[in-house]
Amino acid sequence: MNNEQTNNTQDPDMDGNEQDAALTVEDVIAKLEREITELKDSRLRAVADLQNTARRGVENEARARTQGIMGVARGVVPVLDQFELALAQKGLTAEQAAEGLKLLQSELWKSLARVGVEMIEPNLGDTFEPGKHEAVLQQAVEGIAAGAVSMKLQNGYRIGDTVLRPAKVAIQPNA
Repeated sequence: MNNEQTNNTQDPDMDGNEQDAALTVEDVIAKLEREITELKDSRLRAVADLQNTARRGVENEARARTQGIMGVARGVVPVLDQFELALAQKGLTAEQAAEGLKLLQSELWKSLARVGVEMIEPNLGDTFEPGKHEAVLQQAVEGIAAGAVSMKLQNGYRIGDTVLRPAKVAIQPNA
């Protein structure tokens, strides 16, 4: 037998404590190598989980957007059907046509209200609010404070606190 040490043989020149220390070092190295492998695997799983979460987030956002659009479209489609019926009518008087348009407007408002759309309707003398109103001109009106709404030109619309379109108004000029 030669004097080279192998993993399973004992070196006659080493005492018991030195052999235990050598085995311990080998054991520590093997243990550290296992830990490195486990940590690498854990890191790969974490990266994969993060990528899956990001992908699911994008998919959920797209699905929510589509569902929101579908909710609005479902409410508007019946109004379009009613427009088609109204346009197919022959021999209506101006009053009947106007009444039909009012009904269609009412139905459209009901559909928009179901999805949370609200009208911004400024009144004469209201304080001008830049977030809700767009001043397009100055118009002097008797009895209105300077800088207040002096005329409503077009209503605005919002969903909750988000303004879809500000109301277009005239404001009272400074004296």
